[in-house]
Amino acid sequence: MDIEIANYMFFNDYPDYPEDVLYTPPKPVLSLESDRLMFPPSSVPSPMMRPPPEIISRIIELGSEDGQDGFPKLVSHISRWLRDVALGNPTLWSSITIVGNKTSREEISMRLERSKGVPLELVVSGMYTRQDAEDALNLLYPHIDRWKTLDADLRTSQAADAFMHALIDSAPLLESATFSGVSNIHSPVHIFGGKTPSLKSMSVRNVSVLWNSPLLQSLTSLQVHSSACTSPSYVDQWRSLRKLVIRVDPMQQLIMQLPTSTVNLPELESFELNGVSEFNTVQLLSIIELPHLSRMLLTHIKSSRGSPFDGSLNALPSLQKLRLHTTEMSHDNLLKVLAKSQNLESISFEDSSPLPNFIDMLTPTNNPADWLCPNLSSFHVLAFEKDNAPRFYNDTDIAVALRGMIYRRIHLKTLTSRMRIFAGYRNSQTRHAAPWGADWPCKSDESVCQ
Repeated sequence: MDIEIANYMFFNDYPDYPEDVLYTPPKPVLSLESDRLMFPPSSVPSPMMRPPPEIISRIIELGSEDGQDGFPKLVSHISRWLRDVALGNPTLWSSITIVGNKTSREEISMRLERSKGVPLELVVSGMYTRQDAEDALNLLYPHIDRWKTLDADLRTSQAADAFMHALIDSAPLLESATFSGVSNIHSPVHIFGGKTPSLKSMSVRNVSVLWNSPLLQSLTSLQVHSSACTSPSYVDQWRSLRKLVIRVDPMQQLIMQLPTSTVNLPELESFELNGVSEFNTVQLLSIIELPHLSRMLLTHIKSSRGSPFDGSLNALPSLQKLRLHTTEMSHDNLLKVLAKSQNLESISFEDSSPLPNFIDMLTPTNNPADWLCPNLSSFHVLAFEKDNAPRFYNDTDIAVALRGMIYRRIHLKTLTSRMRIFAGYRNSQTRHAAPWGADWPCKSDESVCQ
């Protein structure tokens, strides 16, 4: 892209050539002094050699993706014409990144001025001290009415306290907010005065907020990553949520204040529990009604290794896809979940290989009336050949059980049953559940049962 833009540099400072005059660009001549091909000084390049400003603006926008905030400034230094194009588009300057005390105040002030009145996309990272947080806010807070997205990475509790407690005014244009800390702030924070009418997505990691704040009531997506998650206490107030993610760091126990009565999330479509204990998982499903939940991901669920949950679970009438990634759950509790999912179409065990007798339980006979999940049409097992959890059965036993399921569900029009054993160890990609709809990141695999 730099080469393409540099090719225009020679022509930018010439006056526009009349459009009604036919013009043939002259042939370049060799300059003996510079040993370069040069156009004759008296010649004027064709106006067709200068693309419209809209195209240049789009090129600069593409060059600014992936966090390359300095690209517009780089382009504006090439020539006077490119500088005019860059300065004439305030959107090019609306993405602002502050990295601790490494970003100059002059740079941020320049971008704030050039962005004029357009909404701002802000990234604040590397905040280690209270002074770092205060310096960033001194620059950005006067423009809080223009904040569109905010991603704050607060590396210490001092920086998190200073930053979060300063957010007291309304942010009318804010659509997405992410707050990441290293430890929970001692006192919950009432951010933005509870007034963010446009806020739809929020992610909080190790930062305590007032979960009953009015600003959470209009959210459609919420991610909570904390060991001290009090969110289920107020879950009945989040009736607009379509996506909910609750995560706990490994080796930590989730501390929840569960509501005393059943609550309803009528709009929730996607639910993810990550690192939560088996007992807390079934406990949540027994308290929260999810009438429109269509997909659920249980990843890194820790086995409670106790007696099965003795309560009854709420029905999951709309659940179609269930994924279990590196999950340890007793068969009794898992069967309770499946028994409430009568319209389930797909189950995927990702490094959570089921026991063969569990597969048999799903389809005990040829009679559909005896089947758990009678609409099940896709059953996948994905395991690792190496570095896998110890098992008292082998892959052939699972393959035989899957084959039995196919035979007994002969009445189904389609049934995909696949077992894939990935050659090699887990890596940074496979250790975490892949996003919905993404292909499994491992390329080397062997299909045991088709």
